[in-house]
Amino acid sequence: MKQYKALTIGIILAVLPFNSASAIGGFGIQGGQSLFSVGVRTSENPDAFATMETRPFENSLNVGLYAYLDIIPFIDLEVDANIIFDEYDFLFSNPLGAVGPYSSYWGGASLYFTARKKIVGFELPLLGGAQLFAGGGYNTHSFAPLMNLSLVESLMGGDLSAEPEFDEDKMIDFIKENKIDKTGFHIQGGLKFQVLTFDAFLFYRQTIGDFEDVLDAKTYGSMNFRLGLGL
Repeated sequence: MKQYKALTIGIILAVLPFNSASAIGGFGIQGGQSLFSVGVRTSENPDAFATMETRPFENSLNVGLYAYLDIIPFIDLEVDANIIFDEYDFLFSNPLGAVGPYSSYWGGASLYFTARKKIVGFELPLLGGAQLFAGGGYNTHSFAPLMNLSLVESLMGGDLSAEPEFDEDKMIDFIKENKIDKTGFHIQGGLKFQVLTFDAFLFYRQTIGDFEDVLDAKTYGSMNFRLGLGL
């Protein structure tokens, strides 16, 4: 029994220093919740007596992948790719009738490039280490547009006064073809945990840019969690 205990302790002592001192990076999965609110949007075309209304949605979920390098002294470099998604309703009406509410999907894809730095580190007994970190960087996005009268006019062959009828497949294709590209900057901070060969991150991120035509705000936050392997 003493031999097994000695062997177990020896393995732990051998593994932990390697992970804390020799790790060069890591990768894994990421998920979170964005913190924003998109309100009701209403638009009118007086010439065609047509109106469009989109219903509100908020706090969309995001999922993605991340990877980082820890080979530069004093700073880590990371990249993460995420998709964000939600569902909302819209209604359309003209003198020939009203349709809706229809369910439509909104979403986007984002890339974040970040430089982060450890602020303070501390050890967890028999498990590994933890650190408080902060950082910032550059990001790019491609968002789907919300339904509006211009999109509806295209779906109806350019005539908003015609019989209101929508083809769901055409609507999805049109949204894909009219994506909205954005760029911005971000700051973030949180905690990183190391347990043997595993990494876990819990952090808050603030994305800063011109997102008013998409999200009713120039900036928005998100809470994120990561789980992966350290190398």
